[in-house]
Amino acid sequence: MGNKLSTTRSKLKPSDHVCGPRVGGLYYHHGIYVGDDMVIHLMAPADKAPGKKVPAKKGNSSSPCQKCGYNPDTDDGIIKTCLDCFLSGSELYIYQYSCACNSPHEVIRIATEFLQGKRHFGDYSFIFNNCKDFAYYCKTKN
Repeated sequence: MGNKLSTTRSKLKPSDHVCGPRVGGLYYHHGIYVGDDMVIHLMAPADKAPGKKVPAKKGNSSSPCQKCGYNPDTDDGIIKTCLDCFLSGSELYIYQYSCACNSPHEVIRIATEFLQGKRHFGDYSFIFNNCKDFAYYCKTKN
């Protein structure tokens, strides 16, 4: 399928499949870089995300990000966030494919259609329907 390579923000191109380690590298969070420091990705609901704590009360939420508006206590599904929120303090990697990929325009179009609700990716599952599956589908339509 491909491999992860460490990269920097300045080397990113719209349509890149980006990822960053979570829980000390136990797993990686994946998304599609769409330019302007923004990423479209699939976030698990708080009750299904490994290492993510469910807020005790609805009114006890974190403040939204000033740049992108992301709130980790309430936002899930296919979302668009800034690269900082996507990485959540982790290192940045690009996922390189060993198979044919869609054109950059097509990758961004597919990710955006999911974000806008024009396509449905299905319910999140850590094993069977996750952020890596979302990014892979946008890149390859498989």
